[in-house]
Amino acid sequence: MSVDYRERSRPSRRRDFARGGAIINILTGLIFFGLLAAGVLWIMKTAGEAGKQYGDAMVNTQHKGMTLACQMNLRSIAQCLQTYAISEEKYPDSQQELVSYCGSSKLFRCPDPCGVDYVYIPGGGADDSPTTVLVYEPKPVHDGRCNVLLAGGQIASLPPEELKPLVEATLARRKR
Repeated sequence: MSVDYRERSRPSRRRDFARGGAIINILTGLIFFGLLAAGVLWIMKTAGEAGKQYGDAMVNTQHKGMTLACQMNLRSIAQCLQTYAISEEKYPDSQQELVSYCGSSKLFRCPDPCGVDYVYIPGGGADDSPTTVLVYEPKPVHDGRCNVLLAGGQIASLPPEELKPLVEATLARRKR
């Protein structure tokens, strides 16, 4: 059997399909891996954003927890003041007297790491107006606000510019 040289040099139809198929396979692979990479990047971006949101939420929760712990300290101080006022018919004459009556100096400091000692304004009584300041934070610790215990038993979180006039009015009434 002899084979014609022309038939041997001519590529077979099978090879023609294989070459065309290889290009399609390469393009399909590029598209597939490109989409896969885009999906992975999207997942990483989403996970990064979720992690940031989670971290921000944890920080906010921690700040709110510290604010609540500070307000609970003021609530305990209010109970001590009420008990003292019932038995003595007036409030303590000094912060030291109030601290020793409450039995814990930890109550008189904000639990926030940036917290400060509370300030007690002595000389009041049960007949004080509800806006009279009894105990307050002199420095804004909680998102630019100061926690304050008012004579009406209310605990408020005020910006320094609102707290200052209340403290000044209380001190002016106490000097009379």
